[in-house]
Amino acid sequence: MTSTNTSERTTTATVGSVSEFAVGDMKMAKVGERRIAVIRTQSGIHALDNACPHQGYGLVTGALADEMVVCQWHNWKFDVRTGQCTQGEEDVACHPVTIDGDDIVVSVTEPTPEETRSATWPSLRRGIEANYIGQVSRDTARLLNAGARPQDILWEGIRHGAPRAEWGPGHEMAMAADCLTIGLERSGDDQALALVQGISGLAEVARDRKPHELPSPDASPDFQQAVEEEDIDAVRAKALAWIADGVDPKLVRHEFITAASRHHLGYGHGIIYVQKTFELLDHVGWDKAADLLPHSATATAWETREDLLPYMRKAMRVIDAAHLDAMARVERSAVWEDPELVDRLLDIEQPPIEVAIEAVMAGAGIAGLLDALSIASARRMLRHSLEVEFLDDDSFGWLDITHVMTMTNAVRWAWSVDPGPHVARLALFATWLLFDSSRGEQRHGIEEEVVATPETGDIHNAIRFRDTQAALNAVAALDPSTAGDQLIDAALADQSGAFIVVAHQIKLSLAAKLEAEATGSHLPLFAAARYLASPRNERFVRRNVTESLDFVRTGKPPQR
Repeated sequence: MTSTNTSERTTTATVGSVSEFAVGDMKMAKVGERRIAVIRTQSGIHALDNACPHQGYGLVTGALADEMVVCQWHNWKFDVRTGQCTQGEEDVACHPVTIDGDDIVVSVTEPTPEETRSATWPSLRRGIEANYIGQVSRDTARLLNAGARPQDILWEGIRHGAPRAEWGPGHEMAMAADCLTIGLERSGDDQALALVQGISGLAEVARDRKPHELPSPDASPDFQQAVEEEDIDAVRAKALAWIADGVDPKLVRHEFITAASRHHLGYGHGIIYVQKTFELLDHVGWDKAADLLPHSATATAWETREDLLPYMRKAMRVIDAAHLDAMARVERSAVWEDPELVDRLLDIEQPPIEVAIEAVMAGAGIAGLLDALSIASARRMLRHSLEVEFLDDDSFGWLDITHVMTMTNAVRWAWSVDPGPHVARLALFATWLLFDSSRGEQRHGIEEEVVATPETGDIHNAIRFRDTQAALNAVAALDPSTAGDQLIDAALADQSGAFIVVAHQIKLSLAAKLEAEATGSHLPLFAAARYLASPRNERFVRRNVTESLDFVRTGKPPQR
């Protein structure tokens, strides 16, 4: 085989003789650096990339049936005339063949980065639509190599997933936001895993769902009233009107934070989802807001309003009586300190709302209260009984207890971008959530708090092999930023299998890093390390079946 021409992008080579190829023959040849499958069928001689786009196995080791070549490793099938994949996930590159006398001449033109991006975006979208994570992974790698922005890659998942989320974007959107934040802090190959993890949840949740139809923009509805009335068309129309009318994004953000602050929404998810929505838009640009904002408004309107439920009534009387304006005006005093505040917040006898209010007014301010809540949430995780995870009659577990730290981080974000009495109210809701996370302690007793001893070690391996003490010790030996990054790496490593657990791992790990930076304490990192390294018994199916049997037989709800 002799190369006949090489230009900057195109390599042309003689790859054999027509007389040497019988119908049904397949041979591998090289054109430049590219391995090519040269195939003769009844329709002529064709040239495809020899590497099956699934995992790279050679097509010439497969089978030929009429005009189809079959990669027998996983039964993907390709039309030899076009490279089109008829069974599998993506096409294989097809190259021009000319016959010069008896010579078979193949030309391979390497695409420019612009051509690669143009050809790959549609493939990525097809992969997301079908939830083909292999295809999404390959296309993400191709796009990154071709200079595509990480924001634009992940946004394809948002564009597909957000309009299809049944009750509005949820855990999958929050995980995608965190994964984008992580990806943008990294470079090269380290970006790919974060981006694909973010897209994977969006693709899984949205698969086979139709997008919601959106109304026309309408500026007339009162957003807060529409949320209260669960008027989904109105909240969507108002969000679209804000975008169309060029309303300042800061004012729109204020409306969303205010809506999330009026109720204790969905075990803290209300403000978490608002935080992640606006973090995403900060990363990708407000020009993409129409893809997400009306759907996030849906999620806010449809979230469970826990403050209306019986178990919050006593605490709500205290919260409703609080002077939120006065609380919001208190600046954190440089000399204020209360070393017993965290212990008093952790008291499981009753919701410590009064304790929180007193601390704010005494000089802690909202920022100081959030620091205390962060440390308290970490300590609760460090004394969480691992035995509770394996009690089939108790639905309380790790996923519940992690929400306190992630909600506290969301309230801290809200306080940093839009401080005011509405965020003071959110801080009191976070105080309630800290109390509510003590359900395991109330039922089973308080375990001794786990402590760490600085010791050099491999955080990832400690988590992989479920060595909680080694994980904590390794975290203690590192500076918070490095430890936080390594915990995030472990969270991205996909060791749990279930999407919802991966989402919580990533959300908690990023929140723990941010809270460690805000508080100057390792405790949030210790808590995240213990969660990641601990055995978990998710028992989603078992729990649902057990609760369903009880309900069908007794008509009573499960123990909260």
